[in-house]
Amino acid sequence: MAKNLILSYGGVKAPSFFVPEKVVTELLPSTSNKSLEVPMKSGAYFVNKKYGLRTFTIPYTIEAPTDAEVMPLADQLASWLDYDTPQKLVLGDSPDRYYMAIINGETDFERTTLLGKGTLEFVCFDPHAYGETKAYAFTQTGNNPFATYNAGNKSTAPIIEMTFTKNVEDFAILADNEALVFGDFDPSTQTSGEFKPLIINDTGANTDLWTAGSSVDGGQVMGVLSSNGYSIGQGGTPTDYGTLSGLWHGGSLIKSLNKTVQDFELECQVLFNATAKAQMGRVEVYLLDVNSKKLGKMAIKDTARSMDAPMWDTWIGQVNNGGVSVNKSYGAHYGTFANFNGVIRVERVGKRWTFYIAKIDSTGRHSSRIFKAYTDWKQKYMDKVAAIQIHCSAYGKDAPVDQMRISNVYFREIVAKTATQVDYVFRAGDKLRIDCNTGEILRNGEPYYDELYPSSSFIKFEKGYNGISVSDPSVIKDAKITYTERWL
Repeated sequence: MAKNLILSYGGVKAPSFFVPEKVVTELLPSTSNKSLEVPMKSGAYFVNKKYGLRTFTIPYTIEAPTDAEVMPLADQLASWLDYDTPQKLVLGDSPDRYYMAIINGETDFERTTLLGKGTLEFVCFDPHAYGETKAYAFTQTGNNPFATYNAGNKSTAPIIEMTFTKNVEDFAILADNEALVFGDFDPSTQTSGEFKPLIINDTGANTDLWTAGSSVDGGQVMGVLSSNGYSIGQGGTPTDYGTLSGLWHGGSLIKSLNKTVQDFELECQVLFNATAKAQMGRVEVYLLDVNSKKLGKMAIKDTARSMDAPMWDTWIGQVNNGGVSVNKSYGAHYGTFANFNGVIRVERVGKRWTFYIAKIDSTGRHSSRIFKAYTDWKQKYMDKVAAIQIHCSAYGKDAPVDQMRISNVYFREIVAKTATQVDYVFRAGDKLRIDCNTGEILRNGEPYYDELYPSSSFIKFEKGYNGISVSDPSVIKDAKITYTERWL
């Protein structure tokens, strides 16, 4: 018997009293071959091969110092083994690899003097062993591919990340046998241009180009919004929203577009974080016409005194004055938008309005997303936008939400293209992340497949040396390749 046959499970070292006798598994996981039979032809055509599950059968002994400790140690072993999802299983003969395994079937246990005996079966729904995760800064000189080495005996799929430094009409990531191509630009017949010109790009570093707002829905403008150097929120030390009973009250600012815009996209980053369930508050962003009439709005607000449950609230037109409530949602459940740090967005192209909200995690990935569209068939809400208005407020005498701030305000005009004009597939500052294992493509944290060429295929690194390159290395920076080696 050898105690080191199993080193750890679930990231926890194997108990010292647990003594595996042996580990029984398959040389290769079960294999099934798919074939296609053709009438009037002998035999069949081979189509593909598929690996099944891998199992590990492990007879073991519990060695207890005293007879009275056998069952308490058995309880400890059960706790060490009991998970609801597959966990990392590390075997002693391959300490640099792990399998994703979970206990399967019966776990009969035999108790004797000073000993306990039984047999465990681990099942791996993914039959592969995984090794070291390697990460490399991707650098390419001219057309020479960047070389990687896969020490595993099976192919592996990398995660590819990069940031664009220039606007590009098309872009490709190329490997030995695969390619991911974005865009299909033909310079002989097409022209490119900026069809989403940026009109407002305000990080929240100051409020110099903003003016005071005068009216808000369901309340009064009180106090002032100010910047802390990177975001805008209610000013004052301590924060002062003013005093008012039964209504919303807080500061508001307006920023002019210096023109009127028909089709547009407006996005803001919002921080909305309460530290107590009884806190109430709201952050609102309005669209205004040339006469300061409200054309629509987005809001995150918490009106519950007994729970931390912000609501996503969007309108087209004026609230309770002929407007349309497009969406009121707490997300998947109450509390989905608690501790919110993310983006809110509204877009209008022609008669179609769309609203979007998402949390953003530390990697920039969007989650808890809601996308809602509304078509203005009667064209009642087609006035041009001339300005945007932001507002943070408390309600009545209730304690306000601790953190309510707005930053990174972007307003883009959407310009119609002709049949021979194409937009950029990536813009300067865009962050691209491709997980070639899951097939997930993210641009700035959001799924992005619109410009992926249909014949593209996700990159694989075969055993040994592999090459990878991009169509134009001068338009990217901070490129990184990450992959985990695999074995059968």
